[in-house]
Amino acid sequence: MNVKNRERDRVKTVCTPQELGDAIASLDLSSIPPEHRRAAIAERVVEVMIATTDSPDERRKETFQKAITAYGQLHRARQRNKIII
Repeated sequence: MNVKNRERDRVKTVCTPQELGDAIASLDLSSIPPEHRRAAIAERVVEVMIATTDSPDERRKETFQKAITAYGQLHRARQRNKIII
């Protein structure tokens, strides 16, 4: 049996629940197709996490690194789609 310590793996930020709610509410979901809304919300949460995590120790955590990698790959893929050949 594998036991995960989620409290240890959690990335601690200085973001309040009110700030997170405001960031999510500012996302215009009406312009996003229903099948892409979940990804858009997850992307916004990662943006907030990136902006509100100051500690180098927190930034070294595997959870934070995975989120940054996925966020970067998503943005690179979008930029590739805009290239006209």
